[in-house]
Amino acid sequence: MNIRFLIPVDERVGSVRTVNYIIKMKEAFKPVINLLTVYDVSNIEGHGLVEEIQEKIEQTAKKVAEKTLDEFVKKFEDNGILVENSYVIKGIPGETICEESEKLNVDMIAISPNNESELANILMGSVTHYVIHHSNIPTLLVK
Repeated sequence: MNIRFLIPVDERVGSVRTVNYIIKMKEAFKPVINLLTVYDVSNIEGHGLVEEIQEKIEQTAKKVAEKTLDEFVKKFEDNGILVENSYVIKGIPGETICEESEKLNVDMIAISPNNESELANILMGSVTHYVIHHSNIPTLLVK
């Protein structure tokens, strides 16, 4: 039986850890992969930046997200794993991951924390924490 995964990825260590684990377990999971990269520029909105600068920052964030996504697609394909969908979305990461997992009707979300300190997670929250507590889709936490 194939398991349809949504794997949110970015350039941080947690994404690499998650992807490597799914590749390692490919015989057990027989995964079908949906990759999502969410870029968030909400922290620059409403701070008085000139609109052109905001647009350049957003374009740069989107390009970085697309490059990162392409690298993970290649890694899965090089390991003989089907990538069903891969896309970049602008949004709030935790919320967007939960919404997209339901839209795609995946079997499971695979996600890993990015080794931030417990204090940072308490003060700022974390995407992984948000997904675990708000998603209606089973979530595989890769540590």
